[in-house]
Amino acid sequence: MSGTKLPRLSVVVTCFNCPDYVGDAIRSVARQSFRDFDCVIVDDASTDNSAAVVQETIDELADPRFRLIRLDKNVGQTGATRRGLAETRAPFVCFLDSDDLWNEDFLERHLAAHLNEAYAVGFTACNARLIDGQGALIAGGVYWFGKDRAAADRGALAPIDPARIPRLDPASGSARWTSQTPYRLYTKRLVHWVWVSTSSMMFRRSLIDLVFPADDEIFRLHMDFYIVVMAQMVAGSLLIDEPLYSYRLHGRNGAADNPVLGGRLHLSARNWGDTHARMLDRMLAAMIADRDRFVVALGIRQYHRMLLRMRAARANILIRWAFILRSWLI
Repeated sequence: MSGTKLPRLSVVVTCFNCPDYVGDAIRSVARQSFRDFDCVIVDDASTDNSAAVVQETIDELADPRFRLIRLDKNVGQTGATRRGLAETRAPFVCFLDSDDLWNEDFLERHLAAHLNEAYAVGFTACNARLIDGQGALIAGGVYWFGKDRAAADRGALAPIDPARIPRLDPASGSARWTSQTPYRLYTKRLVHWVWVSTSSMMFRRSLIDLVFPADDEIFRLHMDFYIVVMAQMVAGSLLIDEPLYSYRLHGRNGAADNPVLGGRLHLSARNWGDTHARMLDRMLAAMIADRDRFVVALGIRQYHRMLLRMRAARANILIRWAFILRSWLI
């Protein structure tokens, strides 16, 4: 098109006690092929030398697009992200965890996906390679991306496209995958996780402004579940079925601290208990308390449909827990 220009992007990197990896995360942003962005790194009152590593990396890059915000008090994932958002203005925004890495074309590919001619989605999300603490590949992708996890498990003899197997170059120590035709529109308004993490996503800033949680303390760790499910319910997403970033498993991840055994990739050793249900309760409470703002953004019909679907999802959780408790008693 003539007479148009591409939108600017903003990147928010949050860091708490991650000096071993945050420098590499920032450098992966600096290497992006799409150049028109600004990047705010928020240090969430780290108790080690993380802030010093961030500043050294920024000094090394000598790039005015990068700047550090140091918080005096630890406010958790949501609070740190909120501060970063307050420092940015671009119409599209990405969040990068301080231990993950983006491919050089991450921003370019995500923005191109947003600008597709078929559907103006609220956010885009890609698959991920899994790497260890030293950056070595562990897995080429996560099996549940874009899938119903239970259905994926039922496919005991499901074929794998040979194009999904990489060609290895032992001399250089690299792996190369064949390019796919990777875009899938996901518009189902379901409370069902089919993505990887917020490091894999690009959001419309207007959508983030609508769905971002109001309470920092309640969502110190689970911000990603809250904003992604809310964003999906409001606007839908476009899945890029190709890994454009590396999700690092180093044993100290807040939500993924298990070794990779294969299979279902039970990445967390935590007992999440009723976390899912409590998050849905918070989403419903936010939509009811802030009804006028949601109605203006969505329209009254879509607002009520979203409430009904989230209440149905909450009821399904109660039914599932009742079934689990019954099986334990038997």
